[in-house]
Order: sequence, then C-alpha cells, then structure tokens
Amino acid sequence: MVTGLKTTRKINNLDSFSIINLTIDIGYNEIRFILYDNIENILLDYTDITFEDSASVEDIISKYFDAKEDSTLLNLITVNHYNSLHTIVPQALFDKNNIKNYLKFNNSLLANDEFLYDIIKINESINVFVPIKFNISNLQQYSKKVTQKHYTTDLINEIHKIEKNNTNSNLYLNINNSKIDIILTSDNQLKFINTFDYSTNEDIVYYVLFCFEQLNLNPENSPVVIAGDFNESTYNMIFKYIRNVSIYESKIDLNHKFYLNFKHKLTYNSL
Repeated sequence: MVTGLKTTRKINNLDSFSIINLTIDIGYNEIRFILYDNIENILLDYTDITFEDSASVEDIISKYFDAKEDSTLLNLITVNHYNSLHTIVPQALFDKNNIKNYLKFNNSLLANDEFLYDIIKINESINVFVPIKFNISNLQQYSKKVTQKHYTTDLINEIHKIEKNNTNSNLYLNINNSKIDIILTSDNQLKFINTFDYSTNEDIVYYVLFCFEQLNLNPENSPVVIAGDFNESTYNMIFKYIRNVSIYESKIDLNHKFYLNFKHKLTYNSL
C-alpha cells in the first residue's frame, strides 16, 4: 500500500546527447527515484514514495516507468539498498561460497534471502549485504547497465576521503529517519561499522554508548562527528552524554547548478 508521494516535474524533450542516469534508493518503507543529466549535472526528476507493504516495490517501480514521459534509454541505473543487513569482511578472507556465514552471526536471516557484496577498494574490504527483494531484471529493459550496492559502501568511501590524512580516531554517527550508522576510523582505517534501527533519541544514545563501551572509548574526550538527518533535540541528547561532539560540514559546492536546482528537494540522509 502506497502511503505518500513527493515528486518534482516530469521530463520531456531530452537532448539526444545527454547521458541520463537514474538512482533508486530502496528501503523497507520508502523508495526514492533520482533522475539526472550526468553531463549537465542537472536534476531532471525526483520522486519519493512511502509504502507499508514491501511487496509494493515491484508495482511502484513499474508505475514510475509507465508514468515517465520520455522513453530515452537510461545510461545507468544504480540501486542503493537501505537496510541494516550488512557486514564488512577483509578482502583477503572473503570467500563467495561462505557469503551467508559472514552475515548470520550479526543478523537474523531468512531461508530465502539473497546475498550480494560490494568491493571497497580503498580499504581492501568486502561489504556483504542482503538486498531488498524485487525483480532487478525488470530494470534491464530501461538500461543496459544496472548495478546494485549497499548504501554504506558510499558512506565508507566518503569517510575514508575525509579521514585520509588524519591519524586520530573519530566516531561518525550518520543519522537517518529510522537508522543510525556508527563508524569508527583510526589511522585512516575502518575499525568498526554497524547500523541500528531506532525510534527515539534515547535509542540513539543507547546504541552510541553501547558502542563506546565495546570499543573502549571515553565519552568525555573521544571525538564524535554527527551527520545526516537530525534536529536540535537529537544533538542535545547526544551532547548530554558525549562531550566532544561536532557536526559534519559537507565539502559539496552548494552553488553548483545541480544543488541549486535540487536544494529544496535533497533529502538524502548521508554524508
């Protein structure tokens, strides 16, 4: 059942020399379509849909393409899976034949779950994850290139860039509207990452303090960087228990025409 819809203008009369890419972000109750011109860096279409039944995903995707006014073949479709079913494995220890075993120690799995993985070159690791279920092959009629990945792969890559020349330890909190990613880096190496579902600010603090305890960090002086979608009450709740808190400052050029076009519509909850 579809419960909400936010959308921008539809597309027509695309330049034949344009390279059009589509990003589809899929969670358990929300799906987001972001269509953009990769040459001009212009947002063409943004649609955000909430739903109650995950079985609706197939139908929502189908209706999205049916409603699209332009039939241009897309250059690339990227599907980002937003869930907590993921884990990091050192590339040297990874064996595709054991892919399920890497996840089962920290996650509750179903017998019919599918398993995928991303290669993270910057730290020679593998991000193993369970994708949101839908028929990915249906997208191949709209683009010859369809890729899937877990959203934390981009998160890890971005933090690695930020911490490139930093020899200290930093704990990152990436807060979404229902999930929090907790990432520890030290000496430009990923030491820890986990994703937790939450409902209240108290849940966030519980998970953060739990990770502090497990990672032997000191709430009085260990630096914490907060990013994503949060408000003042969330910040104040975290600061009540963690003293060295800062807010992530994006290096994105907000005057770039893509973001000027998108600034009132950008609702990603990531770095």
